[in-house]
Amino acid sequence: MVLALPLAPLSQQLSARLSRVKPVRVKLPTLGIGGVAQLPITSLSARLHSIILLPAAADRLAFRARVVLSSGSQVVTTIDLEAELTPRLDVANGVVDVAVSPADIARVKPTIPAGERKRLGDFLYRQLPSATQRFVDRSMVDGLVSLLADDLLGGSWPFIRDNLLGDIGALTEFSIDLPDLPITAIGLRSDDNDLLVAITSSLPAAGLTTLARDPSTPAHLPQLRMSGATVAELVNWQMAAGTIPARYTREGVASPRGSFEAGISWQSGPRPLKIHVWDSTKDCAYVQFGGTPALSVGRGQIEVAVDDATIEETKGSAKVRAALWFRRLGRQTFAVSESTAARLRFELFGAQMRASATSASVVQDTLTIGLTLVEERPAKRSRGRAH
Repeated sequence: MVLALPLAPLSQQLSARLSRVKPVRVKLPTLGIGGVAQLPITSLSARLHSIILLPAAADRLAFRARVVLSSGSQVVTTIDLEAELTPRLDVANGVVDVAVSPADIARVKPTIPAGERKRLGDFLYRQLPSATQRFVDRSMVDGLVSLLADDLLGGSWPFIRDNLLGDIGALTEFSIDLPDLPITAIGLRSDDNDLLVAITSSLPAAGLTTLARDPSTPAHLPQLRMSGATVAELVNWQMAAGTIPARYTREGVASPRGSFEAGISWQSGPRPLKIHVWDSTKDCAYVQFGGTPALSVGRGQIEVAVDDATIEETKGSAKVRAALWFRRLGRQTFAVSESTAARLRFELFGAQMRASATSASVVQDTLTIGLTLVEERPAKRSRGRAH
């Protein structure tokens, strides 16, 4: 099972919170060009402009923070810093925690990109009186750029870092509470578009062959994918746990007094969804139904149609109708997958969010559920899940 979270919307939400960080005034060294002129600028305003999440190595996440230095309303230059962080993967509680820590910031080496150095030089040159500019070669200003850049990235950097980035952890923290499943491992991967949370469980089901996002969901929306075998085993697991009914009448109606028991499987090929029902009270009667599910979503709920439902195998003398069983237990099968997605909880930068289905499809033995996040209530920080 893989949850794909698009990085761009996360970065946008994260950066929107940076307005809470107050700018700081950075004093500059004396800036003079020989005996020709001394620049009148003595300080710049520094503010934290953005934090962009980036792909990184397995079980890690990278970010790029940008500090903008300005004079009045004019941007003078920017400082970029990139670092990697290690999210907390709590398998026992099914929690993924992400936050930029002070230690992450301390390891950062700030840089001024080449284009921003040119902008800084253009700004410094414009500070010269127009009558002086004709006597000053641009290369002399470039020397000032190096002097000022060395100061901003060296002597002044601890002041900028501590004042702008000291409380960044609280601003950048977000977490994912995974559904209650028999989880055995959580892995993080990332690509240019998504943070990918790979969830491994003890269910006896084949996993996905690829982690990458399915293109059926718009790139700006989250997505949950699972193999068809996992879809089936989720139902069997919940039946065994008593979460959903395991006994049914001959017509496929759930009933604790029903004489039929049921199970689900997924077999690649024609009519991959299999419903197995048996009546152990009458000559061990057994029936296997097969069908191809066609999915749609209405009002956040997955709707299922099975137009080719058929009886594929029988033993004993059970008189049952395939269409009735698929209408009921077939729908229940994907309701379990939908509820699994709905039990995802996200604590994103101060808001508690839940997932709701916007689309669903089965392609090549893989169920893909497109999601949207709906705010529930202001977040209250909680480490781990109550049981």
